[in-house]
Amino acid sequence: MSLIIDYGLDRVKVSDAPNSGSCPELKGSEVIRWISMAQPMDPSLLRAWVVDWGFHPHVAEDLLDSDARANFEEYPNEIYLDMHAIKLNRTDRCEFSQVGLVLYQHGVISLQIDGVFEEVSGRIQSNLGLIRSKGPDYLFIRLVDAVLRLYDQYFERLDEVLSELEMELVHRPSQRVVIRILSIKRQLNQVRRRLTPLREAIGSLESSAHPLFKRENRPYLRDVRGKVQALHERLDSHRSLLDSLENLYLSSVGQRTNEVVRTLTVFSAIFLPLTFIVGVYGMNFKVMPELDWAWGYPMAIVLMAIVAASMIFWMRQKKFW
Repeated sequence: MSLIIDYGLDRVKVSDAPNSGSCPELKGSEVIRWISMAQPMDPSLLRAWVVDWGFHPHVAEDLLDSDARANFEEYPNEIYLDMHAIKLNRTDRCEFSQVGLVLYQHGVISLQIDGVFEEVSGRIQSNLGLIRSKGPDYLFIRLVDAVLRLYDQYFERLDEVLSELEMELVHRPSQRVVIRILSIKRQLNQVRRRLTPLREAIGSLESSAHPLFKRENRPYLRDVRGKVQALHERLDSHRSLLDSLENLYLSSVGQRTNEVVRTLTVFSAIFLPLTFIVGVYGMNFKVMPELDWAWGYPMAIVLMAIVAASMIFWMRQKKFW
């Protein structure tokens, strides 16, 4: 849902943004105006609004390009930042959505799917934190931070998934686990494609000398850049952990194969002398005294039992089994 939030230190006013018709004013009834537009947006309407606002025409094209890489643009009267929000669906697959932010003198314009900035709008209406006591540049920073927190939530969920996979690999290694690992690797590649250009964009934002950013709020930009760097480090850490889990799977499979081979070898070693004894007494020679002996059969059984017990005892002593 599209909203217009006008707020100052003492008051806040929330109203629905028009989805068609007249263009909302950039300056509201309070000190700061946040125009929060929900995707999807009518392209022709958005282009008309950008013209009415007096922004650079390229801002509209950037807002409408949902597949664009994270990008930072400076214009004389506004600043544009393009990034992607991340969300986990019910099947633990990540979905990405574009977030466009425009900072101007009297406020911020944002374009995103519903739910991305619910926490920020709630803090404004509840007067929590510093948002209502600072300018639009601080709101801009808090919106960027809200998107980064979604990546934090994704990595926290991924930590739990990887811990479960690690335990399953130790106790019950299977191909299903490997397929899950490969799926997560593909997810992380998609996350990397969003975070790498975002790090460059945030770096450009921090080094910008645009007058829309007050000096007192620049330390918060450094915090945002530090969070992006921390996300990159977590990404690399998870990629390394996935490689380790793959190696653990191969080691587990190899160990299980070795156990099976060792067990078969033990049985083969036990039955090899027994097979020899059976083969000897299975020969059809006329002169074999044991064949006519009344205790010949029991003797052969006892002999095979003694040989088998001796082999088992010897293997136990050598710790082969």
